[in-house]
Amino acid sequence: MPDNLNEIRDFCSDELTDLEFYRGLSERVRDEDLKKSLLRLSDVEKQHSQFWISYLQKHGVDTSRIKPKRMKIRFMYLAFKVLGIGLAVNLLEYGEVETVAKYRDYATRTGEDEEFKKGIEKIINEEIEHEDVFSFTLEQNKEKIDRNRDIIYGISDGLVEVLAAIAGLTALLTNHLDVALGGLVVGVSGTMSMSVGAYLSKDSESQYKISSIKRNAILKNKTHDRDKVDQYKGESRRSAMNVGMFYILGAAIPILPFLFLQRDVALVIAIILVAVTQGLANSIIAISMNMGILKEALKASALALLAALASYVIGQIFHLVLHVSLV
Repeated sequence: MPDNLNEIRDFCSDELTDLEFYRGLSERVRDEDLKKSLLRLSDVEKQHSQFWISYLQKHGVDTSRIKPKRMKIRFMYLAFKVLGIGLAVNLLEYGEVETVAKYRDYATRTGEDEEFKKGIEKIINEEIEHEDVFSFTLEQNKEKIDRNRDIIYGISDGLVEVLAAIAGLTALLTNHLDVALGGLVVGVSGTMSMSVGAYLSKDSESQYKISSIKRNAILKNKTHDRDKVDQYKGESRRSAMNVGMFYILGAAIPILPFLFLQRDVALVIAIILVAVTQGLANSIIAISMNMGILKEALKASALALLAALASYVIGQIFHLVLHVSLV
């Protein structure tokens, strides 16, 4: 009996999970092209699961208990509902890349015959084709993805910068309402700064795109696409609004505890809220950029807490060493 049957069972369960998810997702999307693609992908996943089931049955394994991973399917549906089709598809793309890497690793280790290895290679090639489907969908939803990224980056910056400022002020101010007011000043100024920065950054990118469209039209002796030009002209304004609006929303999270609680308790609550929110925000960023989700979430939370700690220490130095205090 092969000693890798548990690994094969997991492969089979993953394929059944993808099969059911793609089929269920096809019933939830409105885009007819994407709907057809998802149904086709579910049929391919069915063939993949049958490949692994046949292998297990050949070695006398009861496959009736191998089921889809229901919790994963529920999580993916939630991601689709909360994140929107763009980021949800990016999460699927990340999963396909992981699957390809896993199968390739297994193919190099298995001692099965060449026919079996060819079967794995066929599965790998079809999983790569899945990524092409997702890449097309991402291109179709690029505007939504860019908007979501602006939102998440705005929240993330507001969380970190205002928490760091509040932590430093906590060492200098005794009244919790004064700390909240100081945090609000930082939040408002940060909102204006981030909005201007986002506008200028996106405007440079948009102007380059518009210039390329007009240049290509001149070279081909055609009229340039005015709708596309108008779309690019509005990108910088939308980016500035999204970043600014959600920066102040992120800034409000560490400020709120200081409106109702005493200084030290409010700081602890603010740190917990920021750590959790920053972890969630960077999880979404990780999804949008196909990076490790847990690793990026933990790293973001840790960096936010380090920034707060550094600011608090500096505030304490001003208070204890330089005898600076505001009451």
